[in-house]
Amino acid sequence: MDQIEDLELRHLFQIESAEHLQKLDAGLLQLEKTPNDQALIQEIFREAHSLKGSARMLGLIDIQEQANKVEDMLGEARSGKITISAELLKPHLMTLDYIRKLVSQAVGESALAENSSPDTPPKEVARTIEAKINSEPIEPVSSKTDTHQLAPDFRIDTLRVDAKKLDFLLTQTGELVVSRSRISHWRDEFIQLLNELDAGNLSRNEWVENARLMRSKLSEDTNRLNVITEEIESGIRNLRLLPISTLLEQFPRMVHDLASEEKKLVELVFEGEATVADKRIIEEMKAPLMHMLRNAIDHGIETPDERAKVGKPATGKILIRVSQDADHVRIDVIDDGRGLDLEAIRQQAIKRRLFSESEVSNLDENQLKMVLMTPGFSTNKMITDISGRGVGLDVVRSAVERMHGSFQMESEAGRGMTFSLNLPVSLTSTRVMILREWGETYALPSESIYFARTLRPGDLFHREDRECFYHGDEIISVNRLGSALGRTSGIVDASGTFICVVMSVGEIHFGIIVDELRDEEEIVLKLPPAPIKRMRNLTGVTILDSGEVCAVLNPSDLLKSVHQTHQNLSLSGNLSSQIKSQKKKSILLVEDSIVTRMQEKRILEGAGYEVVTATDGVNAWGILATKPFDAIVSDIMMPNMDGLELTAKIRANPKYSDTPIILVTSLASEGDRRKGLELGADAYISKSGFDQSILLDSIARLT
Repeated sequence: MDQIEDLELRHLFQIESAEHLQKLDAGLLQLEKTPNDQALIQEIFREAHSLKGSARMLGLIDIQEQANKVEDMLGEARSGKITISAELLKPHLMTLDYIRKLVSQAVGESALAENSSPDTPPKEVARTIEAKINSEPIEPVSSKTDTHQLAPDFRIDTLRVDAKKLDFLLTQTGELVVSRSRISHWRDEFIQLLNELDAGNLSRNEWVENARLMRSKLSEDTNRLNVITEEIESGIRNLRLLPISTLLEQFPRMVHDLASEEKKLVELVFEGEATVADKRIIEEMKAPLMHMLRNAIDHGIETPDERAKVGKPATGKILIRVSQDADHVRIDVIDDGRGLDLEAIRQQAIKRRLFSESEVSNLDENQLKMVLMTPGFSTNKMITDISGRGVGLDVVRSAVERMHGSFQMESEAGRGMTFSLNLPVSLTSTRVMILREWGETYALPSESIYFARTLRPGDLFHREDRECFYHGDEIISVNRLGSALGRTSGIVDASGTFICVVMSVGEIHFGIIVDELRDEEEIVLKLPPAPIKRMRNLTGVTILDSGEVCAVLNPSDLLKSVHQTHQNLSLSGNLSSQIKSQKKKSILLVEDSIVTRMQEKRILEGAGYEVVTATDGVNAWGILATKPFDAIVSDIMMPNMDGLELTAKIRANPKYSDTPIILVTSLASEGDRRKGLELGADAYISKSGFDQSILLDSIARLT
C-alpha cells in the first residue's frame, strides 16, 4: 500500500485513525460485557464508518475494506440480524490490529510484514517476527531486554488546547512585550544619565535624584515582569496537563488479550481517570503500568477453577485507582489474586545465590519485597513469552524514581496485591541542590538527598575495598563524584575535611564526595536532545539563575556507577577473573529441522555464544556426555527422542541438575507449558511468535 504523499494529510490521518481505532477497541471490548447495548453499537458503528470514510477520501482502499468489515458486522448487530458474542468479536479485534499495521504503513512508520493479514493469530498480529527462517544473514541482537522492547515508546505528539487558554497566553505575551520595551527604555535613560554625568551637565544631587526616580520605575516594571513570567509559566504548565485516561485507555485491549492467552477471566476497572498529570508523566508511566498489569495477570489472578476452589468469583478484578492532592498524583493498581508467594521469593533468592538458606530465613516481608525488585528477579519457575524474564518490578521502581516519585507494594495472602505509585503532578520545574566538583557545576534532585555532612579522615574506615563511615548503626560507603562520572580513581583523598552528600535511592543510601555545596534552586529541566535521548548519569540539563548551563544528575544511575567503580577497583590486577569473564559460554542446540537449526545457530553465535548442534534427543544425549554446556536449547517435536524425553533424562542425572533447559517449540498450549515445567525445563518459548530477543534474554538470565 502506498504512503500518503501530502504531509499535512498524513499527520491528520495518523491522529484521527488512532482515535477511531482506540474507540473501536474499547467499544468492542465493552460489547463483550453488554452485547445488547444498542446505544454502544450505534456509537462504535459511527467510529467504523468515519474511519472507512477517511480512508476512502485518501485512496487507502485496503483500510477502507477492512473498516467496512467491522462496520457491516455492527450494522447487522444494530438491525438484530446477529447476536454479539466473544467469538463473533474476536476476528474483528484482529481486524483492528491489521488496520493499525496498514495505517502505520500509510503514514510511513513501518513496512507491512509479508505474512500479516486479518486472519493472522492475535500473538502474530501483535508481534513482528524478527527472524524469518531463511538463509539471509541475521544481525546480532543484544541479550539485554529493556523497557522499550516490552513497551514501545508512548509519545503524545499532539495536544488539544482550549482556545481560551491560548487567548490568555497571547494576552500575557503582549504584556511581556510592553514590559520588555519599558525596561529597554529605562536602560537607555540610565545610559543617557551616565553620559550627562560624565559630561558635567548634572550635579551629583541632580544625578542621585534622577537615579532614585529611575530605580523606582524600574523596580515597578521588574515586579510586573515577574508576575507576567509566572503567569505564562503556569499557563504553559496547564497546557501540558492531560487526563490520566489518555494513558489508561491503552490497556483494556492488552489485558483482554493477555488474559485470553493465560486462559483467565479478568475485568479491568478504572477510578479517577479524569485526574490530570503532566504530559511527560503520562508518557513515562506506560511501561511501569504495563509491567504491573502483566504481573497481576500472570502471577496474581488465578484461573477460574482455582478461584472457584477458594470461593472467589470466576472473573478476577484489576482496579486502577487514581487520586490527587495539591502536588502529587497517586496511582494504585489493585488485584484480587493470590498475593505474594513469600516462599517462592525465598527459594528464588537462594537459587540465584542472592542469599544463603540461613540468611533468607531471617528476611522479613519488607525485605523480601526489596528482593523482588532486584534487576532480573522473577518468581516464575519457567520463562515464557509473557513473563518470567525478571524485567518487571525493577523497571517500575527505576521509572518511578526517574520521575521523582515513589513506589510501594502491599500484599495480603490469598486476597491480592496493591502497587502504589506516588508521582508529581508536573515535571516542568523541580528543586535541586547545586554543587561543584573539580571545577564543574552539577545539580542533584533535592528529594534524593538524604543528608549532607562534613567528614574528617578519622571518620572513614575500609570495608571490602570501600571507604565507609558510620551514620548511627548504618554503614554508608563513599566515593568521589568525579570517579563515579569516570574522571579519576575512586579512592577518597583523606587529607583535611571534605563534604559528603548522602543520596537515597529506594532503601539504599550511599555517599558522594564533592568540593563545594551551594544553595538549592527551582529549575526547569531540559531533557537531552533527540539524537542523544539517554545518557548515563544524566537526567537532563538546566540553566541556573547565574546563566550557567548545568548538568542535572540521575541518582539511580549514580548508584550503578558507584558500584561499577568498586567492581573495577576490586578486579584491577586480577587477570584470571578478566580471562574467565571473556570466555565464551557454550550452548547445546537440539533441533531436527536443518533450516531452523542453522537459523538459531546464527542467532546464538551472533550473540557471542559457542554453539554445538544436535539433530535429535539421542544425538544430544551422546554429545552431552562429552563436555559440559552452559545451557541447552531444544525443540520438542523430534524423531527418536523428543525434547520432553530429553528434558526428563537430563533432569534425572544429578550431573546436569543445574544446567538450564530452554524449550523452543511450536506447541504453545497451557498443558504443553505445564508438562515442560513439570519435567524440569527453565524456559518455554513459542515458535509461532518467535522473538530472538526473548531467546537471548532467557539464556543470559539463566546462565
